Parts: sequence; C-alpha cells; structure tokens
Amino acid sequence: MDRQREAWESLYSGQARPWRGVADISWMDISEGDRVLDLGCGNGKTSAALMERGASVTGIDFSPSAVASCRKLFGEKGTFLEADVRALPFADGSFDRVVSVHVIEHVPESDISMASEEIRRVLRSGGELYLRCFAEGDMRSEGRREDVRNGILYRYLTEDDVRSIFPSMEVVSVERMEEPTRFGTVRCRLQAVLRRP
Repeated sequence: MDRQREAWESLYSGQARPWRGVADISWMDISEGDRVLDLGCGNGKTSAALMERGASVTGIDFSPSAVASCRKLFGEKGTFLEADVRALPFADGSFDRVVSVHVIEHVPESDISMASEEIRRVLRSGGELYLRCFAEGDMRSEGRREDVRNGILYRYLTEDDVRSIFPSMEVVSVERMEEPTRFGTVRCRLQAVLRRP
C-alpha cells in the first residue's frame, strides 16, 4: 500500500485537480445537515457536490497533496484530513453517510476486510454507504480482474464481490452501469447503497 500511497501522492502533487466537472450524486440520499465522510476525497470533486446539498463534509485521503488541495479549495466549508481507510480516526457511529467513489477497488484484497469493517464502524446505526467502483468488464480491465497501472492497483468487482466485502451490511441496492464511449469501448461501474443495521 505504501507504493500506492506514493503513486497517488505523485499524481496529486503533479496536478491538484486531475478530475474536473461535477460529481453525480443524484443517486445518493443526502440531506442538509447530514454528517458525511467522503473516503478518498482526492481533489474534492465529490465533496463539492455533497456540500452543495448542505451536508457537513469530512474528507479523508492518504495523499497529503490531495488534502492540502481540498483545504485550499474549500477553506472552512469542510474538514479534510490525511487518513487511511483501513484505520479511520473517528469514533464509532460518527457519520450518517459514508461516500466511497472509486476507492474500494484500490484497496488490496488482503486489506479489504479491515477497510470494510472501519467503514461500518464509523457509520451510525441505520446509516448508509454509497459505493461506486469499477466493475468487471470495464474497458480498462482488458479482461483482467485486477491490474496495476502507474503504481496504482485497480480491481474490477462484481455484485457478488460487493456483497462479500460488506457481509455485515444490508444491501439496499447494487446496480451495474455501462457507459459506451465515443471510442467504441464501455465504462463499467457498480453503484451500491448499503445500510448499517
């Protein structure tokens, strides 16, 4: 994971805003005042959309440059901390919602249960996890279940994988999204909503 941390830090230190545009959070039930944890906040694309909904946002990333970029961009509008999904620095039940957009597929399989347990732990009872990840068959996968590009691990998950990663969570929905590109390839993602009982 240290090599991955270095790879992400290299990405964010080289360009503070590698992903532009507005994050689509229309599928998330976010209400004004919700305490929301944005896992792997990166350049703040998802955090910005959450703040527009009136959420109280805490973003974490293990790239110091990503965190610094979000602090500069948002100031006091949100809280941004350097932290690792495998050891979240929050008390049990701290959040109403956890948002994980393209994070869980970068966690090595050996650490996935540690990460999923931490996510469940920081959610309040009845709180929801909104998960988006790359799916099996994505154009980047070239038929593989996982690969490493530029030092970053990519795993391509199935609906069954999502269910097995979060065995103690109630699966509200899992949807496969396929988006054809202008190059004739297809982006494949999973969008899932899971609830802590």
